[in-house]
Amino acid sequence: MNKYYLAALFAAFGTRSAALLSALAHFEDAAAAYMAPPEAWLAAGLEEKEVNKFIAKRDFAYPDRLKNFCEANGVSILTPEDEAYPYSLKQIAAPPQVLYVKGSLPDLRGSIGIVGSREATAYGIKAADAFAADLAAMGVVIVSGGAKGIDTAAHRGALAADGTTVAVLGCGIDIAYPAANKTLFKQICASGALVTEYPPGTPPMAQNFPARNRIINGLTHGILVVEAAKKSGAMITAEYAMEEGHEVYCVPGSIFGGSSIGCHSLIKSGAQLVDCPEDILQSLKMARTPQQPVLFNSGEDEETDDNAKALLKVLSFEPLSLEEILEKTGLGLAEAGMGLLDLELRGKIAQTAARSYYLL
Repeated sequence: MNKYYLAALFAAFGTRSAALLSALAHFEDAAAAYMAPPEAWLAAGLEEKEVNKFIAKRDFAYPDRLKNFCEANGVSILTPEDEAYPYSLKQIAAPPQVLYVKGSLPDLRGSIGIVGSREATAYGIKAADAFAADLAAMGVVIVSGGAKGIDTAAHRGALAADGTTVAVLGCGIDIAYPAANKTLFKQICASGALVTEYPPGTPPMAQNFPARNRIINGLTHGILVVEAAKKSGAMITAEYAMEEGHEVYCVPGSIFGGSSIGCHSLIKSGAQLVDCPEDILQSLKMARTPQQPVLFNSGEDEETDDNAKALLKVLSFEPLSLEEILEKTGLGLAEAGMGLLDLELRGKIAQTAARSYYLL
């Protein structure tokens, strides 16, 4: 029960309150602190303004409600004193004192974080999905932030390979953000976990996400950045990783767009450029076994006819109009149309609303 009082205290004072952490040393335990009178808090070194704010919002029934919520929803609370608390997370600056976990937190040795833009391109989505799938198939746990774009692609890629993935949330564990990922979060919990330092009911406020990123770094041994603006959450995560001495890997992107400016900047600063999952596996000192299916491939197979092969040679993750395709391939309209339809039905390409085509 004591950890529910501890969680209640951090919910009241703030998840990263250094003042609270210092003051707790003056009390027998978290329960005694939560129930203590104002003068005891003042004697513990807190400023009167902070004490008055806590006393005004203190709800003596909250720890019990929190316990009931956790038990009813399959949520556990971990503190740094718990054996199950990830060792690597203890090593970061300001590790979370309360960690809410839904699902089963896996063995995180050799885990990789995959982060990137919410407004990802088709190229970025494909890269994140492919890297996550191949790494997860090798037993690497994929950790990401549950957001739309690159995060979602990473989680989906890991699950598609029957791998394990962990989503670190910037809100309460009872809130699906984005709402479109509600089903995805349930799938993640089946073999991995959702984790957050924020108490139930906490909305996904902007200031929560930079702090969330330090936890992604703390749960992993390297960060893969797939598409990132110069100033973005992905860059914050990479900077945390560099500060902690973790490896940072970057997927290069087009020099003609802004979606990979952050990745290129990181590469210039010493991050490792990777263009296939083997680069990361070698860094982690893991070798692909011969029996392992290759999920990261070019998309060609023996069933692809000559017209489709000609189309695949000119198509990329940057959309091409039908006119550009005809010009680059030399195919007739009927030949190109049949080839594009075949490739689209087989899930190798897709088209935009403006009828431009790109690789998946």
